[in-house]
Amino acid sequence: MPDLDNRLRLIIADESLNDAETLISVLRNAGHAVRATRVEDDEDLTEALANGQYDLMLSAIDLEALPLQRARALIIQAGRDLPLLALAASDDARLRRDALTAGAADLVSKDDMIHLQQVIKRELAHLRDRRRLRRLETALRESEKRCYTLLDSSRDAIAYVHEGMHIYANQAYLERFGFEAMDDVEGLPLLDLAAPDDQGRLKDFLRAYQKGSAEGDQLELQMASTEGDTFPVIMTFSEASIEGEPCTQILMRDTSDARQLEAQLEDLSKQDTLTGLYNRAYFMEQLQGLIKAAVDGGDGGGLLLVQLDNLDTVSRNLGITGVDLAVSAIARIIREELGDDGIAARFGDEVFGILAPGMSAHDAIALAEAIRQRLEDHIEESNGKTVTTTCSIGITPLGEISDPQAAVDCAHKGCEEARSKGGNQVHLYSPAEQAGAEGANLRRRLEEALENDGYFLVYQPVASLQGDPTEHYEVRVRLHGPEGETIAAKEFIPQAEEFELMPALDRWIITRATSALAERIKAGKNTVLFVKLSGQTLADEKFLPFLKQRLEELQLDGRTLVFQVNEPVAVTQLTQAKAVFRGLKQLKCGFSLDHFGSGLNTFQLVRHLPADFLKIDATLTHDLMTNEESRESVRQLIESAHETRRKVIGGYLEDASSLAVLWQLGADYVQGYFLSEPLTSMNYDFSGMVI
Repeated sequence: MPDLDNRLRLIIADESLNDAETLISVLRNAGHAVRATRVEDDEDLTEALANGQYDLMLSAIDLEALPLQRARALIIQAGRDLPLLALAASDDARLRRDALTAGAADLVSKDDMIHLQQVIKRELAHLRDRRRLRRLETALRESEKRCYTLLDSSRDAIAYVHEGMHIYANQAYLERFGFEAMDDVEGLPLLDLAAPDDQGRLKDFLRAYQKGSAEGDQLELQMASTEGDTFPVIMTFSEASIEGEPCTQILMRDTSDARQLEAQLEDLSKQDTLTGLYNRAYFMEQLQGLIKAAVDGGDGGGLLLVQLDNLDTVSRNLGITGVDLAVSAIARIIREELGDDGIAARFGDEVFGILAPGMSAHDAIALAEAIRQRLEDHIEESNGKTVTTTCSIGITPLGEISDPQAAVDCAHKGCEEARSKGGNQVHLYSPAEQAGAEGANLRRRLEEALENDGYFLVYQPVASLQGDPTEHYEVRVRLHGPEGETIAAKEFIPQAEEFELMPALDRWIITRATSALAERIKAGKNTVLFVKLSGQTLADEKFLPFLKQRLEELQLDGRTLVFQVNEPVAVTQLTQAKAVFRGLKQLKCGFSLDHFGSGLNTFQLVRHLPADFLKIDATLTHDLMTNEESRESVRQLIESAHETRRKVIGGYLEDASSLAVLWQLGADYVQGYFLSEPLTSMNYDFSGMVI
């Protein structure tokens, strides 16, 4: 699939050739690589749809030979997901209604090319998301088929039960108990297969397992076949789902074969089933060990990421069989070229990782070039068609990096650099070389700012819409620039994270903020501060003891502080976030999730981290007046939050109309530049908050 942010395959339906050329010129000047086809009537459009792939159609609203409604019908008839935009000489509300009624995504004026560019950008983004969703749905269906195939071909006896009843069992399970078909066991209670003396134990275990209070996930007992023969087994229970319904997976092993099967399962847990290479989890474990060895004085080595360039094309032309052939081919080539000198894994659907311990940069490049050349020359056949593909390879040396994920990110950047140059290339990405003197200077500057108070705090008010008299402020950090200017956090926080300075910076912020808070409370002010925590601080075991000592030194009530964590950070560092959350609650501090609603299943996160406050993500609040879908999403979010007694903050407020909508939807607090920009002192007049 082409890059929708650059390449644009376009159909234009317009009587004026000059207007069509003007549109193409404008889009090319905006950075699109336009490939346009002009049509004049429904026959032209039918032929174009039959013979080509397109991303967008622009059609004049007054084209008699091809009315909008007819164009939309032909697009649907051809089975194409093709956004249709109507063109008019000028902006007109009636024409827009007519265009939307006819099936167009929007109407744009030929007099407003900037609006045209923005609408096209939006529609292409939506198109990209829809195509990605279809690919994911196809991959999910294929994965489910593979899972069932794998289960049916497994020698291990595996069954799935719901509320104690069988809903699926593989062939090995059926044979072990003497059943001929799945119909014989479907709906049969699991207890009926236990030996009479062990039915009570199994019943008690199942009841405890469902409640989450079972001791472990294994049970050793006697089971009985349909012939009455008993045999000892170890049953391993785990949570699972079939067709979206929760159930329990049971893996049954004869006790006599337990050790052998455990070894087999351990091997399977490390492997990718299609390629036979290691999987991502095992690869990351080995990468962490190799990096640690390099830090302790070992030889280091190289990390290679190999990404197939044209897997989308293979999938469209040959389907999942062609994809499997391409993936298997590159896996085989990697295994043969690497030999016993390293570790190879399938890192993602079309991405492979290679660890080359002790290998120099020169040797790593040579290995990558050998893999790239062999894949370029390799041809597979599927149903009479040939399968060819190429790859892009990113390399990073491990001796310069102390974090596994950072190493993967560097190799990925190298891979993306190779792909940006057309693919089928190798690129060495060295963090030290890329950062250069500029990075070193920036690091020294950020470190010196910590030592010499080069940072300063600002406070943005968080105002209540429900009559809460408490003054709430969010603490934000700024940096003094070399010329006396103010540098916003977004300009230096990413670099501070890269240099692993965030734990120290977060402590600096908390130290200054709590001092200001203590003075304000002594002055009789009822004030609560919101303070952000970075992902690196969540992983800092010394943070909670530091905070406890700080509260004791200032005799501060923990309830005067609310610590904020971004939802994406909490999702990726859930275990660490839960530990910090428990520690904060012991100190009576509040907890808030920022950018809430940006994930796929936000309230699933709240079940793990029952935050006191939820600050709505900017993507949901920036167009509340014009987007009914956003309003409905915010309404549902607020209602769900209130049902669980969470307070909701409408963050990133930019206009009065959004403020009114948030108030009508029941938000508890609002915050944003419309209310007030961040202030150098806490002097906002909360009494002036009027809807």
